[in-house]
Amino acid sequence: MFPMGLLTFALALATYKAAMLTSIMMVDWRSFLFLLGLDALYLSILLLLGICHALIRSQFISRLSWLFLLFLTVTYLVDSFVLLALNEHAPLFDIGRYALEPRVVFSFFDARAYVAIVLLLVSMLVNVKYQRRRRIFGYAILMGALLAGTFSAIYAPLPLARYAMLSPAGLLEKLKSAKPESVYSAEQVQFYSTQVKTRPSIPESKPNIVLLIVESLSSINSKKVSGVDGFLDGFDALADKGLLFRNFFANHQASEGGLIALLGGYPPIHFPTASPYMFDEFAIQPSILGEYMDEGYSTEFLTNARLSFIGLNRFLEGLGVDRSRGRDEVAAMAAAQVIVQDAPSDAFLYDEALKTIEQLSRQEQPFLLTLATTSTHLPYKHPENGDDTPKAVWQWSLDQLTGFYQQLEDSGYFEKGVLLITGDHRQMRALTATETARYHDSARARVPLLLIGNNYPAGAVDDRFFQQADLLRMLASVEQKGATLSPQPIWVERYNRKYGHIELIDSLSVFDEADSGVNEYQLQVPGNQLIWLGNKPSFSHRVELLIHAQRSQHQQKRLGMQ
Repeated sequence: MFPMGLLTFALALATYKAAMLTSIMMVDWRSFLFLLGLDALYLSILLLLGICHALIRSQFISRLSWLFLLFLTVTYLVDSFVLLALNEHAPLFDIGRYALEPRVVFSFFDARAYVAIVLLLVSMLVNVKYQRRRRIFGYAILMGALLAGTFSAIYAPLPLARYAMLSPAGLLEKLKSAKPESVYSAEQVQFYSTQVKTRPSIPESKPNIVLLIVESLSSINSKKVSGVDGFLDGFDALADKGLLFRNFFANHQASEGGLIALLGGYPPIHFPTASPYMFDEFAIQPSILGEYMDEGYSTEFLTNARLSFIGLNRFLEGLGVDRSRGRDEVAAMAAAQVIVQDAPSDAFLYDEALKTIEQLSRQEQPFLLTLATTSTHLPYKHPENGDDTPKAVWQWSLDQLTGFYQQLEDSGYFEKGVLLITGDHRQMRALTATETARYHDSARARVPLLLIGNNYPAGAVDDRFFQQADLLRMLASVEQKGATLSPQPIWVERYNRKYGHIELIDSLSVFDEADSGVNEYQLQVPGNQLIWLGNKPSFSHRVELLIHAQRSQHQQKRLGMQ
């Protein structure tokens, strides 16, 4: 019997996935065909397994091929819906890390995903006899799928290629024997430590600092930042109260990378001898937060999410934060209804933040309080039973933020305090044609930054390039109008397990202020090497020194901890 149901289901799922991505990215029908073609190679494997199941006479091998077909179809189902929800392939080899938070995982499965699961179960029952005419038709479809997949793999635009379930080029690369990873020698560590010496630029007045990290706050959604109509009217109105940076860059596409950049004070670049678990590895590294503590600051971290999720608590402990609290450490949050990310709404976070600021303001030493929101995390769910749409959820969330700002102002906080508002990363959605036209190659790194305080001119705009890793490190330099901040922001690719190997763990990109971030300069950093994937840009020497200095120092710290 031929498993027609499973194969039809897989084809329907591929079509749905391609159609949804085409709609999100606002591209044309040719992109839809490419997206469908990119998954044709994976579909051809499913078809081949189906043919084996129908033709092989050994019941054991036949059933084994059917089970393998089912496993690959389920894998495709999970990956497709995670990709549509988070713009990232499912980390199937790291599933154990997320299994401890099942409610967070299942929150990304909406009604359509559950309908797909039901259809999958039904499709398992649909089988047909594999007659001669169907065999010929099956072989023809198999050849067509292979040709379509090969053509798409060769000619599909690079932004689309990342959505393929199976990359033949990537698979062949992983099959090659891995070279031993080289590490920095003691001489290299010493050399780079003398080449790059950067002292943090902490404001001499030592203001109280509230760093507010808004989940998925993206430049493209703010008209004042990008010039494109979006749904951040509340943020745009608040921008009249402070200094708005329109060329601020995230260093990573996920929350963990954003937190490491903002609180560590460096792009989250992987380094020799490090494991792929970012929070664990960067927890043992020196941080910009430590520099502020050395200057007399007390430090706190407050979020309405669980601190235990993927090791955030271990990262904060490693940084030496004086106090860190999440949902489980605040009584009002622990008792509240959860909305997204297994967390109560941002209203509870702001309420607790105001109480904390009042307490901290009574002490003599300055404080640095970091707040991390969750209510705008995907999937969108309105905290007060409004529409579960991006516009409605963001409007509600920004109303809470505006109220928080107003209470800070009414309390006199800004007499000796500043409020820094930015995003942890750009929204986890596929890049749209509008976004690419506005920001070109640097579109995926764009988040806003708003600085509010007596030293920042209200309603002003700053177009200097600035990156997350330099925000706290160069905060005093912001007030110097002619100062260069981050002329070459660094983007760290999000690494993941694929084909059983860590992928993209050594891949970086650099954007240049001189060309307004139009071009992406890609490089790889395997071991203690640095390889530009194209012609070396004019700023290559400076960037190379910065990267080698950071990675060699981090390697040395890592080895010293063993």
